[in-house]
Amino acid sequence: MNKIFAALCAAVIIGLGAFTLFSPATNPAPTFQLSDLKGQNISNANLTDKVTLINFWFPTCPGCVSEMPKLIKMAHDYQGKDFQIIGIAVPTTNPADSLDGVKNYVAKAQIPFQVMFDADKSTVSQFVKNELYPTSVLINKRGEVLKTFVGEPDFAALYQEVNAELAK
Repeated sequence: MNKIFAALCAAVIIGLGAFTLFSPATNPAPTFQLSDLKGQNISNANLTDKVTLINFWFPTCPGCVSEMPKLIKMAHDYQGKDFQIIGIAVPTTNPADSLDGVKNYVAKAQIPFQVMFDADKSTVSQFVKNELYPTSVLINKRGEVLKTFVGEPDFAALYQEVNAELAK
């Protein structure tokens, strides 16, 4: 009886060790809370049950301006699916990158996704190691960071990754 119990305990310990070693590591998205330009609070709670692309940008960033039409198209392409884009604008010393400048840009570009303004850069500092823009972070339905894109992503590859995540 003791041998059976010992063998069972050993099997459980080995199984737990293997599970720990071979299970995929999770990388939860940093905790954040911001209000969008319409005053609605957005936080990590909004990341569950949807694949999310968080895009950090500002209106006078050439790369940000270049990729924005592709992000707008992507938002339209995935409308009605469990996918969302969240834009987080960051301030610079340029007046065009102020809160009013961001509001004007969003209205003029007809951005169809939620946009927040990270006035003190507290959120961007949690997600972005080096302040290089644009930077986008892809998050799965469990709120875990899958990938970070510094600069404009390869949108064909991004669509494939989003489709793979949506299929899970």
